[in-house]
Amino acid sequence: MSSMLLSYIVPVYNTRAYLAKCLDSLFDQGLQPDDFEVLVVDDGSTDGSRDVVEAMLADHPQLRLITQANAGVSAARNHALDQARGRYVQFVDSDDYLERGMMARLLQRAVDEELDVLQFNYKTITAEGQTMDVPDSDDGPSTPAMRGVAFLDNHRLTPYVWRFLVRRDYLEEHRWRFDTSLIVCEDGALIAKFMLQADRMAYSADAVYCYVNRGDSAMHKSDRQHLQRRIFSQIDSAALIDATARDYEQETGRAAPASVHGLRNVYLYFAMTKALTSGCVDEAVERIRRSGLFPFPCVGPEANYYGKKWKVIHTLMMRPRLWSMLSRLYQAIKKS
Repeated sequence: MSSMLLSYIVPVYNTRAYLAKCLDSLFDQGLQPDDFEVLVVDDGSTDGSRDVVEAMLADHPQLRLITQANAGVSAARNHALDQARGRYVQFVDSDDYLERGMMARLLQRAVDEELDVLQFNYKTITAEGQTMDVPDSDDGPSTPAMRGVAFLDNHRLTPYVWRFLVRRDYLEEHRWRFDTSLIVCEDGALIAKFMLQADRMAYSADAVYCYVNRGDSAMHKSDRQHLQRRIFSQIDSAALIDATARDYEQETGRAAPASVHGLRNVYLYFAMTKALTSGCVDEAVERIRRSGLFPFPCVGPEANYYGKKWKVIHTLMMRPRLWSMLSRLYQAIKKS
């Protein structure tokens, strides 16, 4: 392998307890020292996360520490992308980690087959370190190289950017970056773009990535102000995915795969469900309407995610007065 084939991009915000394990796993992937770099972006941490990184710098010349005032995960990833040198990039959340010794094989495949995108499987780990028994992916067996659209015609559009190796020049050619206005669901909007446009992508069934499901992460904050921002971010990301699908359809003259509309709807379902439990139904519906997405059809892979139950929930969501009434009932029960 030639030098600098891979840039790991690791945004960090107050994950001191997990960070050393994450970084150690990146250095133990069977790659030669000159093959990769690890770009850690400290997004204004206040818990000593920076100290963990600084303690590792002397022993790992591949490690680079970038600092910024707190601006969010999207800004941190973009900051690192601007400085990355690897042929491929992988985004790694600082509370997660990789299975040991697996990346070298995947990276070699991406290089040998000149892939724009390589998607791989993952597993979910509890906060206590136990692997969940239920399989996390329905993507099936590994695939040969194909166009991204062909893959999406038969698979869900995954919303997790850490499941991919992406050719860096491919991102740069299109000047793609994460939308810094989104505080959650920022992955999906970018993934929809690079999957729809990929000339060569493949899927590996190897479960390389270990996603740690912890209740204290940004996705689980419960104050009402944060919840409303999260709801709006989910809606805004859905709108971006919808715009990407429409752009693709105008450029190609063919319908975007149902899986793209499916991810758009999943984000809207998330938003509407959280709006019900947080008492923000009216605000959520108004924002969806302004985005031109209400009512949204029950289409794509998500339509059968919970079978008939899923379709019933969709039917209820499309009746704002009823959904608002259910929200008030929920709030009353919660207070009693």
